Amino acid sequence: MGNNRTSKRSERPGRAPSRVALASLLVAACGGGAWETATELPKTPRRPDGVALEPPPAMPPPADRAEARGVVALREPLADKDVEEVVQAYIRAFEREDDQALVQLVAQEAASLGRAGSSRQQLIDVWRTKMKSFEYQRLAGLEVARVSQMERHTYETLGGPDTPERPAEMRPGDLYVRVPITTPRVGSEQLFGDVLVLLLRREDGRLKIAGQADETDN
Repeated sequence: MGNNRTSKRSERPGRAPSRVALASLLVAACGGGAWETATELPKTPRRPDGVALEPPPAMPPPADRAEARGVVALREPLADKDVEEVVQAYIRAFEREDDQALVQLVAQEAASLGRAGSSRQQLIDVWRTKMKSFEYQRLAGLEVARVSQMERHTYETLGGPDTPERPAEMRPGDLYVRVPITTPRVGSEQLFGDVLVLLLRREDGRLKIAGQADETDN
């Protein structure tokens, strides 16, 4: 009965390794490197999560007028300055008898107004014939046209009771102008009509001549 009790710990074959010892063993198994801390992480800025972007809606081709519904793209209205520059360039080209300057002003599908089947080349040939037949250089220094009194008409405003007839060559978006000529003749030579008529059209970002005619008072 006098047997001494022995501790259960002494009966175990050996003491269990502590948690610190286990951690040391794990580090050693991984190569003995130090644990990476937050301060040692790359310092690149955090990027936001990706966002799905919808492509922009396709814009319709620009127009001069459109109904007030849906998505529309309107052209900027033609300024008087832009129209006057074309008219003055046309007259200067005749004064200098510069047919190449006229060619630069002509739209790709230009024609003589009121002449069915007329083409761009035929219109240019008419101008060249006039330059060869008359001395337009005599107009230098003279007031040829009253640009300030120029009439402007759109496709929609022509054909009414108080407006000129709409030419068959005209398209929506074109501009129809009538310019009074101050000096239509020099001596016996009829250089211009009493009214210069130009059909203007936007092409390649510029305003060009898509048609031309002369009106003469009887």
